[in-house]
Amino acid sequence: LENALTGFTGTTTITAVNAAGVVQASAQIVFSGATMTVNGVAADPSTFLSVLNAQMGGAATASFSEGRLQLDGAGANGVAIADDATSPSAKGGRGFSHWFGLNDLVSTNTPSCYETGLTLTSQHGFDPGESLTLRFAGESGSRQRDITVSVPAGTGTMGEMLGALNDPITGVGRYGAFSLDAVGKLSFKAYDPSVTTMSVVKDGTTQDPSGVSMSQLFGLGATGSTRAEAYTVRSDIQQDPGKLALAQLNLSAAAGTPALSKSDGRGGLVLGDVGKKNVTFGAAGGNSGGTKTLSSYAADFAGEIGGKASAAKTRSETASALAKEADSRRTSAEGVNMDEELVNMTTFQQAYNASARLIQASKDMYDVLIGILQ
Repeated sequence: LENALTGFTGTTTITAVNAAGVVQASAQIVFSGATMTVNGVAADPSTFLSVLNAQMGGAATASFSEGRLQLDGAGANGVAIADDATSPSAKGGRGFSHWFGLNDLVSTNTPSCYETGLTLTSQHGFDPGESLTLRFAGESGSRQRDITVSVPAGTGTMGEMLGALNDPITGVGRYGAFSLDAVGKLSFKAYDPSVTTMSVVKDGTTQDPSGVSMSQLFGLGATGSTRAEAYTVRSDIQQDPGKLALAQLNLSAAAGTPALSKSDGRGGLVLGDVGKKNVTFGAAGGNSGGTKTLSSYAADFAGEIGGKASAAKTRSETASALAKEADSRRTSAEGVNMDEELVNMTTFQQAYNASARLIQASKDMYDVLIGILQ
């Protein structure tokens, strides 16, 4: 939790509301890097939960277990979260609620965002001696080498882990280098031209307390390209879409008046406009990624797939035409031309008859000579 909270900026508000939408307790959290305040009370990542629970006064409780932050309303209370309109909470491009997956409509049981927020001084959470085996391959897919990297002993920082990964003797240093960017995303860049792909052969690492492996945490190998397979829509919303919350929390609501209303559909409008929001996409396949709207990315992606499909169809048709022509020429060379064969047969028959007559003439001449001698 300490690593996850460090690095947030901006303001978010957590409220507990009753069945009528009236606020029962509220906690405004102002983040400032490694520190924060909750309703003006100073806190840090290690005291965040205790200070937050004290400010909620029992109307709602916060807990952290197995790498998950959970907020629960007391009794019939519910929990609503809203970012400040002018200074929203943010870390690595995600808000507080998004970062911790609070009240997600679409969820997954494995990491789906690889901007971990970790820095070189952050604790990575893996035990010394655990290992990760990486395979480096060439353009044809031929294996260059398998390298097993072990989690080093030490203070457990990401800087030490990067040092072990990039070691030129026991790590990948001869083929390329891992780096950690400003938002905590781990990436590998090869500088050996014979190496074109890196895959994970075996991952025996387990992060404490989340339980995820190193390849899952950072999206190494094929993990990153298969993360969407684990996405699921909440089962209760699938069964009854009417349960989808569309209201937005009104932080300026007067005491005793609802801060949430069933007639408020502003959240639905925001959800409908999600395709117009700029998002940073990573490179995938032939798509270079970049920052663009979801709608633009989807259009580009679909266009790219369509272009590749059209090119593949053209190549297939060309190959089929070549195969058909080759088959036709082979059949022509192997087949029987009846007219040609008839001419050949007549020619051979006449040659046979001529040879037979010549042999008969030779026999007659031989018989005459024998008769003369007798």
